[in-house]
Amino acid sequence: MDEINSKSSVPFWRLIRITVAFLGFFGMIAHFSQRVNVGIALVCMVNHSAIEQNKLNSTTTLITHTDDSCPQTNNTNHIDGPLIWTKPIQGIILGAYFWGYIITQIPAGYLASRFGPKFLFGGAMIVSSVVTAFMPIIASAHWILFCILRLLVGLAHGTIAPCVAVIGAHWAPVHERGKLMGFMNAGGPAGNAFGLLIGGLMCSWHIAGGWSLIFYSAAVFGFIWSIIWILFYTNSPRNHRFISTQEKEYILQSSQQHLSGSNKNNFHAPWRAILTSPACWALFIIHICNNWGAYTFLTSTPKYMDEVLKFNVKSNGFLSALPYIVVWLSTIISGIIADAIIRKNLLTTTNTRKLFNILGNLLPAIFMLSLAFVTCQLRYVAVALLTIGFAFRGCCVGGGYLLVANDIAPAYAGIVFGISNTLATIPGIISPYVVGALTEKDPNNWHIVFFICAAIYIIGIVVFTLLGSAELQPWARTSIEARIAFENPLSRENDQSVQINTGP
Repeated sequence: MDEINSKSSVPFWRLIRITVAFLGFFGMIAHFSQRVNVGIALVCMVNHSAIEQNKLNSTTTLITHTDDSCPQTNNTNHIDGPLIWTKPIQGIILGAYFWGYIITQIPAGYLASRFGPKFLFGGAMIVSSVVTAFMPIIASAHWILFCILRLLVGLAHGTIAPCVAVIGAHWAPVHERGKLMGFMNAGGPAGNAFGLLIGGLMCSWHIAGGWSLIFYSAAVFGFIWSIIWILFYTNSPRNHRFISTQEKEYILQSSQQHLSGSNKNNFHAPWRAILTSPACWALFIIHICNNWGAYTFLTSTPKYMDEVLKFNVKSNGFLSALPYIVVWLSTIISGIIADAIIRKNLLTTTNTRKLFNILGNLLPAIFMLSLAFVTCQLRYVAVALLTIGFAFRGCCVGGGYLLVANDIAPAYAGIVFGISNTLATIPGIISPYVVGALTEKDPNNWHIVFFICAAIYIIGIVVFTLLGSAELQPWARTSIEARIAFENPLSRENDQSVQINTGP
């Protein structure tokens, strides 16, 4: 009844939580457009002709098999840039981001949970935008310096995912969690699509060297967004100057019972309980497995389009972006459907999360296996498989594991998700190098890449189906007394004895 009254008493366009979700959505676009820009820029930053010539000069053995039945889509497939960076170097560059990204996840989860995500999220985007603006200049100096800048961007971006989890805990009512958080997180694939699409076009431009604009545009967009975010967002609905009384009460009634003990004055993080919780480890494992496939898509799809499917760089940008456009839509739809299933009691929250995790991992695994048997003669079939397979990842984002931290421990969602995303960043470090190592001598080894991805997807499904949960965990209760009693049974016994001895 409270939900109905809230919706009817405040017009849709005046709901501040909707505005927060929109701002979060654009923040994720800014975040991911900076994250993916190197993947597409490498296609036109690197002098491919010089690298191929060096390979021919350094060996007398035929390394690759040329398939004459798979011509380039046109004669300008490779836009040769000024940089002679070999594939192993490119793999190191792509992985450098994640070395920084992995470091700040857990500290950011703690800081966002205790002090709020307003300045942490906004400040991170300011830093990453400034660093991104310097990347075209530094690239010509040395690839190691370029790697250092990518690492700095990763350090800044590592704070963002825990911030989004905390934003959802404070601003997304329980029965709107899938819709609002799904919409915010949909900014990720939208940012990937934007970065790849615009980057593919900019590669062929002659303004400022073409590829430099990829970095400059992402930097400007991120900087502007961060200023708007800091000016508008507040860490709690209670403090927002534009929110209506009805909406404020509705949000607080939904979230306050889970967040009452999470203010900065008495905040206590139950580290031991988190690290020994089966529900948390089920989340961690499926997050790792799903991210292996996602990061393979994120960092290596442009190279796959270029090397195997033989698309020119303009088509490369558009077709690399296509799966992300579809996953953006599927994320939003999944959030709406998941909320409806839970609200109408068709499935429990736990079974809903399991269902959407199965859809978001099993179907991509099947399509990945199919890609292993597709040649460049069926390049558009391969694009369709990539697009449909990756689209189902939206099930995980809108209705699956990406919401589990808020389900099982809303008061500590930033910390739980920070730990989860730290572990799930490991594939981002390893997978680009694995792809580079497997495909350096023979592009036909892409089928091995797809087999590995499919197997890892299946592992995640099995673990979460057996151990996963979306129920509020006992250690996540925000009452200080309840937490102490749960974590230290002896203190509970002592407390009871004190009550008995001090009774009348």
